[in-house]
Amino acid sequence: MSVILIKNNKGGVGKSWITLQLAHGLQHVTNKKVLIITSDNQNNILEYAGKEKIVSDSGLEKWVRTGAGDLVRLREKLFFIPLKTSHLNLQSKDKLKELFEVFKQEYTYILIDSTPVVGIDKYFVDLADKVVVPGFADKVTINSITSLLEQTEVRKIKSVVINRWGKTAKEKHYYQGLKEVLEPYEILLTTPISQSATIGKLIDEGKTIWESNSKKLKNIHEIFVKVIEAIL
Repeated sequence: MSVILIKNNKGGVGKSWITLQLAHGLQHVTNKKVLIITSDNQNNILEYAGKEKIVSDSGLEKWVRTGAGDLVRLREKLFFIPLKTSHLNLQSKDKLKELFEVFKQEYTYILIDSTPVVGIDKYFVDLADKVVVPGFADKVTINSITSLLEQTEVRKIKSVVINRWGKTAKEKHYYQGLKEVLEPYEILLTTPISQSATIGKLIDEGKTIWESNSKKLKNIHEIFVKVIEAIL
């Protein structure tokens, strides 16, 4: 059983989309039950999975309070708990920890789509067994990863996933910088995921990369397989 945190202190790097691909991939590879939890009340994972967004009165907040709430089936053996508000007012960290212990009895993998503006984020870092960091090949990502390496147990960080690659000289420069930052650690730095109309089409259709046979996605399949191997 693993709790996997998808985290970057910068927004807009594709955390939710990457979380869904990893979650569906883990279910696809292991045939085990997988749960996605979010601390982003936009609940974009629903849209990426081809599900209608819901107005939830019983999302993660109610789960923390009462031990029950909304549970959306995204795919076979793949489930999602939405979030209603942008902030969670927890009486104690213990309540969240107790809830995760219950989830661990039901799900082999729990993935957390983490948003840094929410106070609960620091709790998720403590609860996670493993961390995947999505980002761009830019200065902000290098600084974010450097900070994360200082603040988090390094052994937890399994991969840095570079997203929306534009193949510019500046990006290549920062990608090399990321290699140098990560070189002392056993952390997978992925081949960059290029900006792609094929990915845009998948998002429009509410499909994951595991539901497409497009040859244009072969490289992206290989990237996510390597990240899943690093997690496993």
